[in-house]
Amino acid sequence: MYQPAHFKSSDLEHALRLVAQHPLALLLGPDAGGEGFGTHAPLVVLPGDELVLEGHMARANPHWGWLSAQQRVMVVFSGPSAYVSPSHYESVQNVPTWNYAAFHAYGDIELVDGPADKDALLKRLIGRFEPGYAEQWRGLPEDYQRKLLGAIVGFRIRVRRWELKLKMSQNRAAAERQNIREALAASQRAEDRATAEWMTLLEGEPSAPSSHVG
Repeated sequence: MYQPAHFKSSDLEHALRLVAQHPLALLLGPDAGGEGFGTHAPLVVLPGDELVLEGHMARANPHWGWLSAQQRVMVVFSGPSAYVSPSHYESVQNVPTWNYAAFHAYGDIELVDGPADKDALLKRLIGRFEPGYAEQWRGLPEDYQRKLLGAIVGFRIRVRRWELKLKMSQNRAAAERQNIREALAASQRAEDRATAEWMTLLEGEPSAPSSHVG
């Protein structure tokens, strides 16, 4: 993605924070005809030294077959975003812009299609998003569980390269950043307030080049 120096980040902890806060990702890859095709799916990061993302999609979705044939995939996580009014700047000779956070990951995809492996994958997802549901899942009839597991295809993405863009007014003067941050923090929109939180988190941090994994 387009990465002006002010907005590049090589901070893996920030990347993982964004994924945890906004786990619904967009998987991008070609269809059978070579055209772009996207699938939205919640993903989680597996523990370990290597950056690996895990999730699943419906078996009826042909995308998993196309992706496994290509083996390479791009994954996009979109973080909070907010409109920035030029009224927050010291000079009237300015225009509106948009603050946002985005994480792009590029890697190799492998399918997870064995019943036991998919059951373990689902339990990890449940443990991440609703631990209390685990007991209910275990209590469902076995034939019902088998039917549900058969209707999905799990996958893992071993990330080889990633880019993190945190466009949070780092190119503006300190007083202007404060004006923007305070206005967004006082907004009625949750997205605005979340953007203000990222601005606070990044305040004073230097910019750095994007990173590679593996």
